[in-house]
Amino acid sequence: MKILICDDDLGFCQRVQKMVQPFFAARHLPAECRICTSAGEMMALEGLELYQLAFLDVDLVTANGIELGRILKQKNPSIMLVYISAYLEFAPQGYTVSAFRYILKGDIRRALPACLEDLYAEMFKKQKVLLAEVNREMVRVPYDDIFSLESAGRRIQVLGRVPRQPLCIFYGKLSELPNALFESGFLRIGRSAVVNMRYVRRIIGYKVWMDNGVELSVSRTSYAQVRSIYLEWKGRFGDA
Repeated sequence: MKILICDDDLGFCQRVQKMVQPFFAARHLPAECRICTSAGEMMALEGLELYQLAFLDVDLVTANGIELGRILKQKNPSIMLVYISAYLEFAPQGYTVSAFRYILKGDIRRALPACLEDLYAEMFKKQKVLLAEVNREMVRVPYDDIFSLESAGRRIQVLGRVPRQPLCIFYGKLSELPNALFESGFLRIGRSAVVNMRYVRRIIGYKVWMDNGVELSVSRTSYAQVRSIYLEWKGRFGDA
C-alpha cells in the first residue's frame, strides 16, 4: 500500500509515519510511506496516481493543501485524503475535495488511531480484494485496482492503471485464482492473461484493448467465446 505524508514539519511527518506503518503491518498490509516536506517535492514524485492514501497539511508554506488534494484526486479518484492542520477553520475546505477526515494536530495522538480504523474499514472491508503472498507477507489488492493478471512461468503479475508497473508479483497459476475473482467481472482470455472486464475498451481482431492503452492477445480457439462473454457482461453491467 502506497501512502503519502506531506507537511512542512519533517518531525511531524515522521510521527505520523510511526503511527501509520505499524497499524497496517499488524493487518498484514505492508505500507510504503513517502514523506514530502513541500508541495514541489510531492509534485515531483513519479507515480502519484499509484498512491492510495494521503495525509496532507492544509496550510503548507509552499502551497494550498486543498489544491494538492484536488490534484491527487485527479490523478487517482479513489485516493483517500486525510487533512491534518493546527487550525480548525480550514476544516470545511477539506470536504470540497471529498476528504475522508480532518484532524487537528494537537489531537493527533487520540484522533489518528480511530481515523486509521475507519480508513481500513472503508478501503478494504467493503471491497473485494485479492490476497497474494509476496515476500512471505500477505498483500491485499482491491479488485477495482486490477486491470489484468498476466502469468510468466510460475509468476503472476497483477497490473493496474499504469502499464508495465505491477501492483504486485506472486507465485502461482492463473488456474488457481479464486472463483470469486471471475464472479466479479474478470475473464480469462488465453493461457497467460486474465482481464477485468470493467476496464476493457473493446475486443476486436483477436486483441483486447484496455482503458489504459494496453493491448493483449486473445486465444484464437476461444476468441468467439471470450468476445461473447464480454459483450453479455457489458450489456448487463457496462453502465454500472
